[in-house]
Amino acid sequence: MGFLIGFSLLTMLRLTGSIGMTGAPMPAAVAYHERTADAQALLQDINAHRLGLGLAPLRLDPQLCAIARAHALDMASRSYFGHTSPDGESPFDRMDRAHYGYGYAGENLALDETVNAAAAALWHSPEHRENILEPHYAKLGVAAVLAPQGEIFVEDFSD
Repeated sequence: MGFLIGFSLLTMLRLTGSIGMTGAPMPAAVAYHERTADAQALLQDINAHRLGLGLAPLRLDPQLCAIARAHALDMASRSYFGHTSPDGESPFDRMDRAHYGYGYAGENLALDETVNAAAAALWHSPEHRENILEPHYAKLGVAAVLAPQGEIFVEDFSD
């Protein structure tokens, strides 16, 4: 079974307060590569759930994808799993650093063996499902990186 970490609905430009979501420790990464087909599969899964419940599909945002990809690669290369990097950078810090504007934003993370297992785990987790179905969200950045410890999935949401 994989690991999941997710931020619920965020209605502020920045997260206030401290959330210590460093997640589970990961073994040292020795090799990793992007899995664009798996990232596309997550987008399709999310939009199928949204459409099935009468919500608008999310649009893939290239800038948000770059932010998600950079975080996934960082987690793989520095052997950690969490919303907050070892340097203390949050998803909102990463968006701000990239000059990405948002009013609502959130992030889902999963570490699992396959994209199907990750998609199912994200859907069945109340916090992750809340992000997937958040009506304020219109855009998604998604990334999947295969590392020795498993496949790392990042979903960054925004309005």
